[in-house]
This record gives sequence, structure tokens and C-alpha cells, in this order.
Amino acid sequence: MKEVDILAFINVAYPIFAITVLFSQALLLLLIFKNQTKLLRTMRIYLLNICAAQIVTIISGFLTQCRMIPNHSTVAFVCTGVCTRLGRNTCFLIHLLRDASSMVALFAIVHVFYYRYKILSHQKLSSPQIFRNFVIVHLPAIFCAICQFINPSHHNAIVLETRALHPSYLFEPQSVFGFSALKSPAVKASTIIFTIVLFLNPLAALIYRNKIWVLLNEYEEYNSPRIKHAKSMITGLTIQTLIPSVCFVPLIAQFFLTQYSETGVLILEYFNSFLVILPTLIDPILSIVFVIPFRR
Repeated sequence: MKEVDILAFINVAYPIFAITVLFSQALLLLLIFKNQTKLLRTMRIYLLNICAAQIVTIISGFLTQCRMIPNHSTVAFVCTGVCTRLGRNTCFLIHLLRDASSMVALFAIVHVFYYRYKILSHQKLSSPQIFRNFVIVHLPAIFCAICQFINPSHHNAIVLETRALHPSYLFEPQSVFGFSALKSPAVKASTIIFTIVLFLNPLAALIYRNKIWVLLNEYEEYNSPRIKHAKSMITGLTIQTLIPSVCFVPLIAQFFLTQYSETGVLILEYFNSFLVILPTLIDPILSIVFVIPFRR
């Protein structure tokens, strides 16, 4: 498939995808505010945090529409979104916002697990504790964004290497940004944090899921609808936590494949640009399906 054909498809698919995501998120927000079930009233602020982060992710993803091109000594990000009209620096800042918001959303889902466990354990959280937890949820994303911002980015070197390794690629120099020091402390630090969030987050969610399941089974004899609602919601949250890790597997595979073979897989690069923001569509659907009061 030629790049011209891929770009033609992207130009149609991205707006449709973004509109569908925004509609799904808007529907979920309506259900969050409209539903007065006690279980959801106490969790409203946590669900709103996830929604807000994912709305930022899809908007910034649509504005940039960038794909990653790992080179030998640099990493380039080529944008085809409307941000290119404002310059590559604007694209870079919006891209940082996309990465940060997607990481916040992932961490925020685990935060819901933690909150539900505390409530079921009859451990009420004070306002300072809730505020502290919200700060913790946002810290890894802020740290990684700062690391990417301060990392050396020699534009000419990135463009030249990308041109040399991928002469058939279609892009304008002003639509490209990236990183030219892949072994810098900033890159190593952000990579470590990203790996921890991506792979240990689902592990933490599964641990809390098992703890919550044990507590819920203690109340099984009451056969309460609230217990069924809680179990259904926890199942949905578990799937939501696992999805980002699955979506990032092709991206990681692409990075190492290109680094060692020095050949790009064009269709995979464009495909991965969708996978990164795919959870913004799947998560609201899962919430509506698995949170029984929403479904009703």
C-alpha cells in the first residue's frame, strides 16, 4: 500500500474516529452526571478524571496525527494534523500533552481500584488523602513530559537521518520533531517510568482486583444488587487497565524492529498512531457496558 493511499485513508478515518470518541465520552459524561446511584455518586470525581484525561488525549491526538519513526541514532515524529500549520514546536507541545494525558488516564483507572478497595475495607479517605492521591496519579505523566521537553532535539540531524534511512517517505521538514539523544539521562528516566506505568499498572490493578473480589465474596450471601454492580464494574476496570498495555506492544515491536533492521514498516507506523489513542474509544464503551446503572 502506497503512502499516498494511506494518507488518503487517514484523512478520512481520523476525523470519524475523533468524532466517535468525543460522542462516546460525551455520552459517558452525561451518564456520570445524570446517574444518582450511591455507588457512582461517591466515585464521580474519579470517573471524571479518567474522562477528562481521555478527552485531552483524543483532541491532542487528532491535532497532531503523528507517527513515530525510530531511526538509528534519533527518533522522529512526523505529524499530518492541523498542528503543522502552527509549526513543529506547537506539534511537539501538543504531542507531549497527548502522551501525558494518556498516562494519567491509565494511572487514574488503577486509582479507582485503590479507592474501591479502601471503601469496601471501611477505610474512609479524608480530603487531604484524596488530594494527595490525585497528585500522585499525575506525577509520572508530568515527570515524563518534562524529560521529553528537556531532552536534546537537533532538528536538522533528525530530518537528515530520517531522509537517509527512509528516502521514500513523504513529509515536510517543518512537520517533524523528535529526539536526537536516545541515551541521555532524560530518555532513560522517562523510559523507566513509562515501562513501570505500562506494565506494572496492570499488575497493581490485578492485585487490587483480587483483594476487592475477596471482600465482595464475603457479602455474597446477601445477594445484593450493589455487589453485582460492583463486580461488573471491577471486571470492566480490569479490561480497561489491560488494553493500553496490549495496544503498546506493536509500538514497542516497531521500535526495536526499526532500530536493529534500519528499515521502516510504513503501515505499522500509521497503525500504531491509532493504537495509542484507541483506549479513548474502548474505555467509555466498557464503562457503559460493565457499569450496570449506566447500562440501564
